[in-house]
Amino acid sequence: MPSGGTSRRNIMKKALEKFAALAIAAAMTMTTACKGSGSSSEGLKVLEYGAVAVAGSSDPNDYASMYDLDLGALVYDTLYEYDYLARPFKLKPGMAEAMPKVTHNGKTYTIKLKKGIEYIDDKCFEKTGGKGREAVAGDFVYNLYRKADSLSKSQNWWLVSGQIAGLDALRDKYNGKEFNYDEKIDDLKAVDDHTIQFTLKKPFPQIMWVLAMAGMTLYPKECVDYYGEDFDNHPVGTGAFRMTEWQKNAKYTLVRNEKYREDLFPSEGTSEDKTAGRLADAGKRMPFADKVIVHEFSQSQPYWLQFRAGKSAWGRVPGEFTEEVFQIESREGNKKTWKKDAAGNRILADSYAGKYDYYPLPLLDFIYRAFNYEDEVVGGEKGKKLRQAISLTHDLNEENDLFYNGLNKVYAGIIPPGVGGFDPAVKNPYAGADLEKAKALLAEAGYPGGKGLPELQLCGGNDARTMEQAANFIRNAKRIGVKIRYEAMRFAELSAKLKQKRCQMMGLAWGGDWPDAQNFIQLAYGPNKSPGSNNANYDNPKLNKIYERSSVMPNGPERNKLYQQMNAIVIEDSAYLGAMARTRDYLIPFGTKNFKPEEMIHTHAKYIRLDKWGKK
Repeated sequence: MPSGGTSRRNIMKKALEKFAALAIAAAMTMTTACKGSGSSSEGLKVLEYGAVAVAGSSDPNDYASMYDLDLGALVYDTLYEYDYLARPFKLKPGMAEAMPKVTHNGKTYTIKLKKGIEYIDDKCFEKTGGKGREAVAGDFVYNLYRKADSLSKSQNWWLVSGQIAGLDALRDKYNGKEFNYDEKIDDLKAVDDHTIQFTLKKPFPQIMWVLAMAGMTLYPKECVDYYGEDFDNHPVGTGAFRMTEWQKNAKYTLVRNEKYREDLFPSEGTSEDKTAGRLADAGKRMPFADKVIVHEFSQSQPYWLQFRAGKSAWGRVPGEFTEEVFQIESREGNKKTWKKDAAGNRILADSYAGKYDYYPLPLLDFIYRAFNYEDEVVGGEKGKKLRQAISLTHDLNEENDLFYNGLNKVYAGIIPPGVGGFDPAVKNPYAGADLEKAKALLAEAGYPGGKGLPELQLCGGNDARTMEQAANFIRNAKRIGVKIRYEAMRFAELSAKLKQKRCQMMGLAWGGDWPDAQNFIQLAYGPNKSPGSNNANYDNPKLNKIYERSSVMPNGPERNKLYQQMNAIVIEDSAYLGAMARTRDYLIPFGTKNFKPEEMIHTHAKYIRLDKWGKK
């Protein structure tokens, strides 16, 4: 899932210097007891950390980024959740009593809810004088109905689109009209207050991963009705925490939800977990923190200053600080060779080695640029040779060396390393740089030397490194006569623009929502075009048919072959220019316990315990 939000959010326009000054000032006011990762606030156990991005929405109908999920998953609970320590990944019941009963050849799912799980108290519960009621099966049905309501402009209708016949029919019936939330359908229903049942059109093995996403939570209709559009600022959930403050684009504050269900720290893990001490809290009730403060930054420098000042329980090393953090063996031009230990991990510089543990996390990741397939210049079959020409001007390996210290995995197509269907032997014939071939294709496209081609538009983020990468890309395209202007914006604006199909080209990244290539290939599935997840609006009928075949198949060699066929189609059409997968470098202060980085899991805060909370 990408990072971002929506256009109605308030946008702060603070300069980098001001962010840095605030971070330094905050660090100077901290007491010695606060340093490390926790701080004291009226005797509470306080957990603080930061993010180099902002959450755009807390509304489960409107999640559009991993940062939205990072917030939403802490205030809303889900039927199923990732087993925190298990690798390979597996799921376990959350709000559900047990794993679902699956019948009718893998199409009908019956899920029993745990009894007695209540929403936080809120004034929207007018009938009970503000006391939160029990979460019931009808709340899950409402969530999916609201996604189907076209007037709600759901950012994640794609999660269930095409899966439940009755829900699709309601979507079509009320498209552009007021939705009837009281209308019943047979294939999605609350059998009783504690039993959810839905029937898929056809088997979809990945549905269990979907059910673990924060957007598939339960929440109360009366609170959406009460707050209207302001529901986004008043999350009413059953999660481990509840929100007490949200300074948009700056920070949000959560406190322990005293009504949260019994949730125990896992008792099983890997041998590495045991060695790292992650099983010391086995069987203890969570969350450990009483209060969570998440600081949000639009630039990496103030984020890093905050982390180095000791105000974060963990930190991700921004690319521009990599040379400060790790030891370099040698340099050759833009390429660097890093000192590594016996396990093949880079070695921390002495100034960091005495304070932090290092955890490298290879991401299921798709860093790419894309062309709007509906655009009259770069889109469709007409724009194919132009797209291929532009792709051939750009060397991803060079970009990797320049901006990622050579640490990314460069791969061909849309399927990243780490999932079934990935083939490291696949090459992209339109990967650059090959300027002579690029010039020939540009001429075949009808624009010899760029003559007759209007200036193209590239949309992307406004952080310093992204803008530098865009400038490098634009310089490369200019070598064959293609002119591109860059429109930099915060992700909230970018997301809105993409949903309105107003970007000709775009620079984006997609982090895996679940560990299956389907989650990446769906970005190229035609029916998912904007405002769905397919921001490139790519639509190839051949790929769509193969996708629909593969979506009902269990994991295995046959399905992987179909994935590879779709990857080949995407490469030939060149709607996407890429790709790269990152390795995220996490530093963990010695006093932070139980942190096991994984970016498909958004509930880390409930698992973290600190050696020193700074209690008064």
